[in-house]
Amino acid sequence: MTESECLEAIAKGETAYGLLHDADPKLIKKFSRLCRSIVAFREEVQVHFPDAEYYTASGGFNLMLGKPHTEDRAQRSQGQLLALSGERVQIGDGDF
Repeated sequence: MTESECLEAIAKGETAYGLLHDADPKLIKKFSRLCRSIVAFREEVQVHFPDAEYYTASGGFNLMLGKPHTEDRAQRSQGQLLALSGERVQIGDGDF
């Protein structure tokens, strides 16, 4: 289904979850497995770098060995802590 087809179905009472489930319920389980794997990987890294976290600047998926910005008023970038970037992974960021 295209985005417009999804929006049309949702306007008629369907949910995004319901559409995904109807298309292929295995995708829901795969997403859950993927999320657990992402958390587990970060926890492995945190054994060596306890402040490591993921960062999704401008849609990229990155592993930082600390916070992406300083916590003082200046909020300076700490890009030097960027350890890994997903080559083909794009995660949109923003608020609804």
